[in-house]
Amino acid sequence: MWLRYGSLLFALPGLLLLTLYGLEMSAITDCGQQGGYYNVETGECGQQSQPQSTYYSRHALFVNLMMLVSLLGALAMTWGMLLRGMARSQDEQ
Repeated sequence: MWLRYGSLLFALPGLLLLTLYGLEMSAITDCGQQGGYYNVETGECGQQSQPQSTYYSRHALFVNLMMLVSLLGALAMTWGMLLRGMARSQDEQ
């Protein structure tokens, strides 16, 4: 149980972050190809140049919480492996 839930907690935050970052980067790229500048605060494409900022600087709390959840998932997976121990399965005997 710990191993399964831990692996979900480990993987899902990273996938969520990559998805959200990819969607935002896609919008920025589309706007740039149209000759505009993407405003990350309003989510609109305009003609006025916008200051650049990183995804982390805009969403620091969210990114940090997702990394904390991922760390807890890694610890839960480790705990699950320790509880399972080095016991051999019935197939190997």
